[in-house]
Amino acid sequence: MIDTLRPTAFEGESDIEELHSFFQSDVQSAGDTLWTFGTSLKSAYVNSFEFMHHAPIVTLWREPEGGVGAVSRISLGTGEWFHLARPEYRRPEVAATLIAYADAAFELLTDRVDWQTVRYESKTTEITELEQAGYARNDIAEVYMTRALDDPIAEVPCPAGLRIGLLDPTDPQERALAQVDAFSNGAPSPAQIAWMSRSIVHQLSYGRPHHHPSVIAFDQDGRVEAFADPFFDRTNRIGEFEPVGTRTPSQRRGLGKAVITRGLQEMRDNSMTQAVVRTGIENAAAIATYESVGFETTDLLIRFRKPRATG
Repeated sequence: MIDTLRPTAFEGESDIEELHSFFQSDVQSAGDTLWTFGTSLKSAYVNSFEFMHHAPIVTLWREPEGGVGAVSRISLGTGEWFHLARPEYRRPEVAATLIAYADAAFELLTDRVDWQTVRYESKTTEITELEQAGYARNDIAEVYMTRALDDPIAEVPCPAGLRIGLLDPTDPQERALAQVDAFSNGAPSPAQIAWMSRSIVHQLSYGRPHHHPSVIAFDQDGRVEAFADPFFDRTNRIGEFEPVGTRTPSQRRGLGKAVITRGLQEMRDNSMTQAVVRTGIENAAAIATYESVGFETTDLLIRFRKPRATG
């Protein structure tokens, strides 16, 4: 166990602001433009509701004076874990402790035969740390795509009857319904709708203290058909889309391309010099859409698995 950081339990609402602050780019980047920005965002805002209601093991690793030096999340039900340490704590002994902590949780609290985490292919030191702990490369989870924002962004026409604009963050309900529709396998269940309706507030407020717009395509009645949320890493001047989606009945109409293009304009207007996005390796339609607006794959997010050591 490292003596510079001590594990403390995440206690819900009282820790949310500290968690948001931990995941800001000025804390995390240290010149590293691949500090798992997207993974961090997911942990910080989408899962802040999950932290309080779905009970994964969330640990804030605190310094002697109380500041958060690292965060780990262990999802026992899905067999996945994630951690991020501040740059000064990205050392072999810290990584070994955080990895061992996750392994011990799965060994003691589940009967899973294995569990997994992810690393960017370019992060060779982090991959070595996993392999030394008994993890093996399994498959490609996601592609990491980038494009420059040097030139003006050409506008993409919106289908008839729809408009492109920015969401009013004080009225997020339609935006929540569009997201749960876009990401559900079939008709969304009442539980999925209720979960997203509650958690959308955390998601949209992640950018504090800076405003991050949610770009939407909507009809004359205000029904949101597609969305693209650009977040701004002002330290590295990188904009990231997270998430992007289109309601199932409205897919293949060019709405994704239209909201992404407007999002690229928002990034450029906010002095970003590069745009990035991640999507599943199996999502050929999304990859093609991103390529159509100038993105290209520059890295891969690799899934690593570790088998249970005990019988």
